Amino acid sequence: MKYSNMIALMVAGCFAFSVHADHHGDQPKVLPMALWSTYEIPAGAKPSEIEASLIEYLKAEEARGFNNCSMYKHEFGAPRAFYTTCSFDDIDHFARIMDGSPPPPTPDEPQLFGGHSDHLVMTTQLKMTKAPQYVLIAATTFAPQLSNAEMKEKAEEFYSAYDEAFGTCNRYEHAWGPELAFYTSCGFDKYADFAAGVNRVSKIFEARLNTANLMIQSHRDDILVKVME
Repeated sequence: MKYSNMIALMVAGCFAFSVHADHHGDQPKVLPMALWSTYEIPAGAKPSEIEASLIEYLKAEEARGFNNCSMYKHEFGAPRAFYTTCSFDDIDHFARIMDGSPPPPTPDEPQLFGGHSDHLVMTTQLKMTKAPQYVLIAATTFAPQLSNAEMKEKAEEFYSAYDEAFGTCNRYEHAWGPELAFYTSCGFDKYADFAAGVNRVSKIFEARLNTANLMIQSHRDDILVKVME
């Protein structure tokens, strides 16, 4: 199955590992945006076939002009899926990619994956400089009566616990796509590191956030394992 007729996105993801500077050397670096995609693995499908097709697809996306693409797959959480991400400088860069080299139409072939979603996100914190073996990605939505500024404040308060516990975390905000949410992705290379981070974050929550009025509407945590960087 070819995927060159699709825009790529989600979770994860979660992960935009490269930072691109302004053309002027004296200007501060600008955090990239990212395109996240989720490709669910349907019952009876061969994950290896989906994985091979997505690897070729991501190579083609990099050739089209995306800065960096990587792929992770489900380890714990939901859904059971592959998660891809491609970074780009800003929304104008994204538009140039999409307008400059539109993907050719694909033949009428069977679709290997199940459900699919795409999401553009803005990177607001970038501490991961390489793709770790595992990624913990958390997604949080807040009460709809909050203003966007208030949601950002709540997200900062909530995700500061992840930063403190895991040390190396990226943060993202919704730009365009299926949900108005805030995200963090924290890397680790073995489950002993994950356990240590969970123990630390539990203590931080108990000490600092146990009685905080965060007004969280929904929250999920997923663990992904690296397939391609």
